[in-house]
Amino acid sequence: MIRLLFVGDGERDAATNPHLVTVITGAQVIPTTKPWARLNQTGRGYDLKLLFAILQARQDGLDGVVAAVDRDTSRGRDRLRELQAARTKDREKYAPLPTALGVADPHAEAWLLDDPVAVQTVLRLPADVLIPTVRQVESPKSEIGRLHRASPRLNEPTHTILVEIAQALSLNRCQHSRETGFSHFVEDVRHEIGPLTR
Repeated sequence: MIRLLFVGDGERDAATNPHLVTVITGAQVIPTTKPWARLNQTGRGYDLKLLFAILQARQDGLDGVVAAVDRDTSRGRDRLRELQAARTKDREKYAPLPTALGVADPHAEAWLLDDPVAVQTVLRLPADVLIPTVRQVESPKSEIGRLHRASPRLNEPTHTILVEIAQALSLNRCQHSRETGFSHFVEDVRHEIGPLTR
């Protein structure tokens, strides 16, 4: 069991990202979660918020940090560079605490929608229902919502559905992971968190 602090954009990230880390590493995690918005006492900017999160994880005796943010309207890799710079700054002063970083493009649901088999299976959709790729939709979040409403599980909470998709996700079925930022997240989790599983 690995004890990790997960920092994300909200309840959906808090619910799914621990399961994604388990899929990536094969290890069970004990998550503590904090939304970026709750780290506002440190000032503006994801860099300051990440530095505070790493400090908090150290103080709480956790094994590491997993921080993910949606690209939303930011340009290209700006948010990822900001997070990487903060991680480097922390390591200039302190012994490294494993810290995996990811930026979902445009948001975390793109990572989930990119595995059509997981989406179809979890939602119990017939085989003839086409699951569009992340390239074919404007909003992966809206598309998952639409598919959910059209599924036999429409009365179940979205939160439950997203968790189950994250648990069922297979990395080799995610065909657009470079575009969505998921491939970088996978690499960073393997590099930063992977050694904790040995």
